[in-house]
Amino acid sequence: MGAADYRSYLGLLNELSGCLDRLSALAQEKADSVRQDDLMALGDVLKQEQAMTLTLRGLDQRRVKLLEGLGLNGVSLAELPGRVPPDLEDEARQAAEAARRSYQEYRSYADMARNTLELNLHQIEKVLTAAGVDPADPGAGYEPPGVEPPQNMKTDFRA
Repeated sequence: MGAADYRSYLGLLNELSGCLDRLSALAQEKADSVRQDDLMALGDVLKQEQAMTLTLRGLDQRRVKLLEGLGLNGVSLAELPGRVPPDLEDEARQAAEAARRSYQEYRSYADMARNTLELNLHQIEKVLTAAGVDPADPGAGYEPPGVEPPQNMKTDFRA
């Protein structure tokens, strides 16, 4: 494999870092939306997050192909600089460190957003329980029991 293939992989690592940085920002926005009880903003953030997740999946598929082509399967980011041509070691070290840092930051913000969501859901459960509603009761949802969709919306999957 030539230097161009290694540069493609390092460029991909930089793209992954950028994607993870954007997901970190979205996780912060998600937590802010939850704290502000802004369901519309939360919905918008979740849509953006879903789109970024699809982008991330595509980047990961490219990463797997590039690693296979370079014979670097199973090589960690820490080991990467020692596995590239000498003239690319510094660039590989920087790209690997940026990807590692972006991932750690993303995990931190994603955990914070998850904890904020879980805390608010727990508070909602407390309010429901105090109001005499059992949140675990399947009939406690928004749909009254016994309501069926209109006949033209039913589908026979056995057909």
